[in-house]
Amino acid sequence: MLVAGLTGGIGSGKSTFARMLGERGAEIIDADEIGRQALTPGGPAWGSVVDQFGDEILAAGSMEVDRKRLAAIVFSDPGKLAALNAIVHPVIVSTIADTLETLRGTDEIVILDAALIVELGLHDGLDLLIVVSSDETSRVERLKRDRRMTESQVLARIAAQKPQEELEAVADVIVKNDGSLERLETEAQRVMELLREKASHG
Repeated sequence: MLVAGLTGGIGSGKSTFARMLGERGAEIIDADEIGRQALTPGGPAWGSVVDQFGDEILAAGSMEVDRKRLAAIVFSDPGKLAALNAIVHPVIVSTIADTLETLRGTDEIVILDAALIVELGLHDGLDLLIVVSSDETSRVERLKRDRRMTESQVLARIAAQKPQEELEAVADVIVKNDGSLERLETEAQRVMELLREKASHG
C-alpha cells in the first residue's frame, strides 16, 4: 500500500483532482466526507458540536446541522473555528486511521484527500504529499460559480487556511491548476504514473 496525501486551499481544485485520480484507480479517503458524516444526527461529533454552538446551527424543523450557518459562525471567529476543529478533527483522524488499517497489506494506491493534512501533522506519516495550487483569482471565481459564495466569504476562508506557499514548501509534488480541466486531466495522468512507479519500487 502506498499512501499519498492530497491537499490544497479552498477553491484550488483539490477535490476535482482527487476524483480524477480515483477514476485512474486510486483508492480515495475523503476527509471532508468523513467530517460531514461525523456531523450527521447520531454521528460521532454531532452532540458535542450542538452542545458547543447551540440549536441555532440546526436547520429549521430538523436535527441536521446547517453547514452554511455553522461555517458563517466559525469563519468569522478564530476561537469558534478552533473549538469546532477540536471536536471534529480527532474523529476524522481516527476514521482515517481505521480505514488505512483495513487497506494495509494490499497493493492499493491510497489518496488521503484532506485540506488540513499539514496543519494536523499527518504528512509526516505519508509516502508523499501532493499539493494542488491555484492563483487567488481562479479560486475566487471557482467558488463564486460552484458554491455560490460571495467574494468576501471566499477571502475569509482563504485567510483561515495555511498559505499556499507554506503547503508547497513541504510538497513532494505540486500540481498547478490555473488552466483547463483537460490540462488537469493530463496532470492526473502524470501523477498517477509517478505514484505507480513509486509503489512498484516499494
